[in-house]
Amino acid sequence: MFKKPIYGNTQGLKKSDLDLLHSIYDLVADKNTIISLDIARIMAAISSSCQRELAVFIDRQGRVVSVGVGDALTVQLQARSRRRGTYRLAGLRCIHTHPSGNGKLSRVDYAALHELRLDVMAAMGVLGGKIKEVCFACLEPQEEQLTKYFKDFGPMSAVQLTKFNLSSLIQSIEGRIKPPASVCPTDIQKDEKAILVTIASEDTLDELALLAETAGATPMARVAQRRNVPNTAYFIGRGKVEELAQLRQRLGAELIIFDSELTPTQTRNLENAIGCRIIDRTTLILDIFAQRARTKEGQLQVELAQLRYTLPRLTGLGTALSRLGGGIGTRGPGETKLETDRRHIRRRIDELTKALEQVRQHRRQQRQNRRESAIPVVALIGYTNAGKSTLLNTLTQAQAFTANQLFATLDPTTRRLQLTGNREVLLTDTVGFIRNLPHHLIKAFRATLEEVVEADILLHVVDASHTELTEQITAVESVLTNLGVQEKTTIMVFNKVDRPINHQLLEQVKLSCPYPAVEISALTGIGIEQLKELISQNTLHQRHLVKGWLPYDRTDLIALLHRHGEVYREEYNPEGIFVEAEIDASHWMNVAEHIDQNAPLSK
Repeated sequence: MFKKPIYGNTQGLKKSDLDLLHSIYDLVADKNTIISLDIARIMAAISSSCQRELAVFIDRQGRVVSVGVGDALTVQLQARSRRRGTYRLAGLRCIHTHPSGNGKLSRVDYAALHELRLDVMAAMGVLGGKIKEVCFACLEPQEEQLTKYFKDFGPMSAVQLTKFNLSSLIQSIEGRIKPPASVCPTDIQKDEKAILVTIASEDTLDELALLAETAGATPMARVAQRRNVPNTAYFIGRGKVEELAQLRQRLGAELIIFDSELTPTQTRNLENAIGCRIIDRTTLILDIFAQRARTKEGQLQVELAQLRYTLPRLTGLGTALSRLGGGIGTRGPGETKLETDRRHIRRRIDELTKALEQVRQHRRQQRQNRRESAIPVVALIGYTNAGKSTLLNTLTQAQAFTANQLFATLDPTTRRLQLTGNREVLLTDTVGFIRNLPHHLIKAFRATLEEVVEADILLHVVDASHTELTEQITAVESVLTNLGVQEKTTIMVFNKVDRPINHQLLEQVKLSCPYPAVEISALTGIGIEQLKELISQNTLHQRHLVKGWLPYDRTDLIALLHRHGEVYREEYNPEGIFVEAEIDASHWMNVAEHIDQNAPLSK
């Protein structure tokens, strides 16, 4: 007979205890009460015996939908929300044990209650196989919204808990979080409230704010603390942590974003001290990439980067109780894997690595075909939101997605570009770079970034209107150095000159630039012809000179020269057709084997 799974740390449990845990699935609680005495007593007995936390999810029909086992301090929660809309709770209640005998809810419990939108979060303090006390809490709506305010009940006995009228409580909560009649539900702001933190100048938070908005968060405040060295335990000072906790509570923020990469210990300590979700710059960028990935390849790359970053971070709030309640930092193809143990994550990483190796082989074959055709490849590179996709559309009418936001496009697009003299190149749009681009992404996107490595020419697109264009150029060149392509032929393309720009700064940058440069506006078309001419000049070595005689029965080759080359001289004589032309290397052999360098004899 099929048994429903027991999640979490079941290793070392006695078979009799496991059988009892499985039996919980067969028990039903009254839908109007939080838990039945039978379920509560089984949980108390096993939790006291093994000294581990247990968790049970019960739906509104009183059916047990999930049973989990943790350690002495925490337990993993796994259950799918039954929420039917923005203004409803999850339709699940969670009851878990504290083997210490203390039934008070912890910060992590409250965080789980809020993140999962649970009907109720209850904690049973158990000792010696008996239930000593029970406390529970529910969300307390404020101003017709589900903000982070709670209503506490208890401590009480187990009997009192089973007699509590749950249905009326849920109706009361959901009745107060309905949208006002004058507001259209589609106009309700769903973005998460976030606080931005840095240990550098507050000016550095401008880009982080754009990243947060791109991911779907609403920055509510900025906190800056100048430190030469991050605090080992909290990244910021302890006093600033307390100040941040008070600010978060006052603003009702659900998320705190740090502008630097945090260690697993720092993340865990900050979550415990502040009581809300903490993410860093890398997690934020990964989340944006998860939203932008559309192709199977892109989704594999994002999942691999997420798992590699998550693996050493399985001990914070993300694995204590509420792992994934939705929202920034929890999206993406690999999000359910954050609930698995290290062994399963490593196995998944191996699977993704093999899948992406197949992608690399496929791309390698595509590049081999391009080399055989000898069509030059031009790669668009640059800082995110510099206008690469807009330029691709302007040059090739590719109709790639564009938007005035960071990482608007993620998956690479390749199109043919027709130049003067019937010349052709392949133009490839690549993923945008950014300051402190996470090395996890560079590793995961190796298959995509190899397009940059194999390209014949790089078009480095720069936002000429940006006040930090020098820093953005440096950030891109840093990534190119990591890829080993810093010496590749490059054209600097200063885009967005139709906007107000600092001409003095732009001239200084151009003077220090070792590459040919052109000023353009991909939006209005300014400078596009000059750009095409620069591309042509830097791909001339890809053409071969054709000079000689062709027979009259090969006029198809004349058509080929006109179609894929530039014909300088074409004379029709009785002996044959004399032609002088240049043609792309991909078609040169087709003509060369039929060309006669000497004038053929008349018949």
